[in-house]
Amino acid sequence: MNKSKIKTTNSLRFKIGLFYSLLALLNIIFFTVMIFENQSDLLLKNFQFQSENLANTILADIQTIGLSKERDENFEVFRKTLKLYEINAFTIFDTNGKTVLSEPESGPNVKVITESVLKKTKEVSSDKEGNLFKARYSLDLNESDFTVDFLLPIRLSNNEEVFLYTHFNISSIQDRLKQLYIQVGYAVLWGVVFHIIFAILVYRAIFKRVGSLEVASKDMALGNLKSRVDWDFKSNDELDSLGKSFNLMADEIQNKVTTITRLNEEINQELQIGKEVQELFLPSVKKYKKFNIGKLYRPMREVSGDLYQYFQFPDKDYYGFFLADASGHGVSAALVTVVMAMSLQSIMKENQSAIQAINQLGEVIANRLQASFFATGVFVVFEEPGVVKFVNAGHNAPFIVRPSTKEITYVDSSGPPLGMGDDIQYSLESFPVLPGDKIVLYTDGVVETPIKEGGLFGLERFTEVVLNNVHLSNAEIVEKAMALLEEIHEEYKDDVTMIVLDVPE
Repeated sequence: MNKSKIKTTNSLRFKIGLFYSLLALLNIIFFTVMIFENQSDLLLKNFQFQSENLANTILADIQTIGLSKERDENFEVFRKTLKLYEINAFTIFDTNGKTVLSEPESGPNVKVITESVLKKTKEVSSDKEGNLFKARYSLDLNESDFTVDFLLPIRLSNNEEVFLYTHFNISSIQDRLKQLYIQVGYAVLWGVVFHIIFAILVYRAIFKRVGSLEVASKDMALGNLKSRVDWDFKSNDELDSLGKSFNLMADEIQNKVTTITRLNEEINQELQIGKEVQELFLPSVKKYKKFNIGKLYRPMREVSGDLYQYFQFPDKDYYGFFLADASGHGVSAALVTVVMAMSLQSIMKENQSAIQAINQLGEVIANRLQASFFATGVFVVFEEPGVVKFVNAGHNAPFIVRPSTKEITYVDSSGPPLGMGDDIQYSLESFPVLPGDKIVLYTDGVVETPIKEGGLFGLERFTEVVLNNVHLSNAEIVEKAMALLEEIHEEYKDDVTMIVLDVPE
C-alpha cells in the first residue's frame, strides 16, 4: 500500500472528517424522513377528508339537475357544475356499461368503463324502493398521486339509473405536496450548509491549530530549532495553552542546544589541544630506519588510550619498543597514557632493563592512580644479535613472522595488566630471530572491532592479512590491514594501533 495513503487514512483529521460526514449524512436523512413521514400522514388524512367532502358537495349540487340522454341545457348546467370542482372529464354510463353521455364527447380523455368499475356499480346502485339520491358513492383514493376515482349513481329524468364516473385530483393537495417537496429540499440544503459551516468552524478552531503544531514539531525534529507555532492566541482555550507551552518548550530546547553546542565546541578545542599534547609524547622513526617501522595510530576520538614509545641506547646497542593500551576511552585513557609516557621515559633514563622498567611502571600506575585505571602493555627489546626479548603485561599476543617459511610465533602474556597491583613481578622471554623476520604489535582495537557479517575482525584474519602481504614493506602491510578493516568493520569501539618492524641485520 502507498505510504501516503496509509498516512492519510491514519490521520486524525481524516478519521474525524469521515465520521462527521457519515453522521451528518445520517442526520440529514433521518430528519428528512421524519419530516416527510409526518407531513405525508397529514396530507393523507387531509386528502381523505377533502375527497369525502368534495364527493358530498358534488352529490348535493347535482341532485336537482334533471339529466336526459341528450346534451341539452340541463347537461350544460351539469357540466359547468362539475367544472367548478375542476372536473373537466367524466362519463355517464348505464348498468350495462354503455356510455350515455361523456365530456368530452370523444378523444383520449374519454373514460373507458372497465369490468372492475361495473362491479362497483352494484355496490352503489339505488335500492328498489326508488330512493333517488341517497348518500351512496364510491371513492377510490390513489395515495401515490393524490387522485380520486369517483363513481356516483344518479337518476335521469326518465327515472333510469345511470352512473357518473370520473377521475380527478384535488389541487390543494397537489399544491401542498409540491410545497412539501420544496420544504424538504430546503431542509436538506440547510442541513448540508449547517454541517459545512460547522465543519469549517471546527477546522479553523481545532485542526488548523493542530496542523500548525504538527508542522512546527516536525520542523524541530528535522533540526529547525527556530520553528514555532504562530496564531493569534485569542481564544485562551486548551489549544492556545498547548501552543504557548510548545513555544516555551521550543525556546528552552533551543537555549539548551545552543549552550550544549557552545560547550561542545569548547570541549573539541580542548580535545584538539590534548591531541596535540599527546602527540608530543609519540616518538619519531628517524632514528630507527633500520627497523623499517610501519605503523598506524588511529584514535577513536580526538585523544587516544593507546601509547607507543621507542628507546635507543647506542652505547649498549640497545633498542626498545613499547606499546600499551589504557583501560577506557577518551580523555581518561589519554591522561593515563600521558602518565605512562612520562613515567616510562623517566624510568628508562635511570635503568635500561625492560623487565625492571615494566615492574616499576606497574607500581607507578597502581600507586598514583589508586587502582582506578590499568593498562596492558608489551615491551620488545633488541640487545643482542639473533635474539628478541618480550615482556607482555596482559596485552594482546604479539607475533613473529618469518617471511621465508611463513612461520608464526605468538608471544603470550607473562603477567596481569599494569596497575593491577604494586608487587607484581613480570618475566622476560627470549625468542630466536633471523634478519628480516617481522615483529607485529597491535592493540585490541584491531582484533576486537565488530564486522558487518557478524563477529569480530579477529587475530586469525589479521594474521592472514600480514602473511598474504609479507613480501611488501611494513608500511604497506599496515595499510593493507587497515584497508580491509575499514571495508568490513561495522563500527569502531576502541582505538586502533598497529606496529610492524623488521629484525635488522
